[in-house]
Amino acid sequence: MITFRILKNELLRLARDRVLMVLSVLVLILLTVSVLTGHQFVKQLSVAQTEAEHIARLQWEQQGAKNPHSAAHYGTFAFKPVSLLMVFEPGITRYTGVSLFLEGHRQNAASFSLAEDQEASLRFAELKPAFIFTYLFPLLIIFAGFRMISSEKESGMYRFLIAQGVTRKQMLAGKALALWLLVLALFLPFFVLGLLVAGLVAAPSIELLRYILISVVWLVYFGIIVNLTIGTSALVKHSNMAMVGLLAFWITIALVVPKVTSNIAANRYPVPSTTEFYQAVRDDLLEGVDGHNPFSEHSVAFRDSVLAAYGVEIVDDLPFNFRGMMLQEAEEFEKRIYDLHLSRIEEIHARQMGAFSVGTLFSPALAMRLSAMHFAGTDRHAFNRFTAQAESYRIDLMRVLNNDLRDNAVGDQAVGYVAHERFFSENPMFVYQRAQKIQIPSEVRRFILVLSGWLLLSAGYMGFASAKEEAA
Repeated sequence: MITFRILKNELLRLARDRVLMVLSVLVLILLTVSVLTGHQFVKQLSVAQTEAEHIARLQWEQQGAKNPHSAAHYGTFAFKPVSLLMVFEPGITRYTGVSLFLEGHRQNAASFSLAEDQEASLRFAELKPAFIFTYLFPLLIIFAGFRMISSEKESGMYRFLIAQGVTRKQMLAGKALALWLLVLALFLPFFVLGLLVAGLVAAPSIELLRYILISVVWLVYFGIIVNLTIGTSALVKHSNMAMVGLLAFWITIALVVPKVTSNIAANRYPVPSTTEFYQAVRDDLLEGVDGHNPFSEHSVAFRDSVLAAYGVEIVDDLPFNFRGMMLQEAEEFEKRIYDLHLSRIEEIHARQMGAFSVGTLFSPALAMRLSAMHFAGTDRHAFNRFTAQAESYRIDLMRVLNNDLRDNAVGDQAVGYVAHERFFSENPMFVYQRAQKIQIPSEVRRFILVLSGWLLLSAGYMGFASAKEEAA
């Protein structure tokens, strides 16, 4: 009963704090604007992607009668799907390309990142719920709670309440509940707005579940800040000491640790430049079949093995077009080489994330962002899923083209063979398959575990503050 009286009185005090109310309204306005503008941006991006996919497909289907291998070099595009949850947590999507050029003999990197569009994407990048919840919302919690107990000590009310039989645990509980109600009063309208504006109510259940999980991650982060704020206010004797300590903590977890961790990861585990990557690939490609050089050592060895297998002496006597077979053999070999080097890049990224895992031990803000990015489908795992599917489609498309050349450019058709335009319209289309269930990689499980640990430690810190006051 006493706890709820303290809760009621604290809520009245918060409601009468005009500065706090103004700041709370401003935060709500910023959240509303971020959701509305973010949704509009994502909607425009989705429309642009749909139009680009349509144009790319028309260009492929209407390229006219052509040699299939010429079409392979003509190429086509795969476009990264747009997720509704980008509205809330864009993650790395600003820095990864939005499209992949798919052509024969080469795996290209994604290009045309949103960060290149300085005018539109930078506005979207700065004003988003993830930005507000990471940097601004904790400041509001600190401002609302840093003097909840310390100000009672300064005014003498603290000793008076203790003398009246109010326990320190009851006081901490009542004030912590008041601060939590303020957090929920601001967060719940945003949560409902996000559901409605982003259309998540009618979205697939997996998207709604992802949104709920992102919200849970945010609330855990707020809980950490609430616990630390109340605990610090209880431990110190003066409000200004509490404010300085909490601001120093916020600067450390939100600004210093993420930046230092990023620099350490990049310096300790550097990723090869594009030039270095392709040079290494070219060196390894010399050790296999070259689809454009039938006189290379490995191409000649492959030709001889095929002639021996079919019991003929020259390629003209084969019952199929040897060049089509050799081109596909080269594609398969080149894919293995590219996959090998890309796996090495992925190993470097995994080591970098290991460094980030260490960083989360010193920053719940970092653990929160990395967890939210995964649930939003805007982290490197989601991007790798897209590039893997695009590459699988590319090699399948090259196989269709090369097999057509192998099977049809035979006999009188061998010289000057061209596939009919209808053939290209019958080629498979790239359709991205979204994940039907939420998979949590081991590194993301570590982030979630660390964030949960921070919540428990912060609760223990608040309990310690109460126990110390009891002992005093």
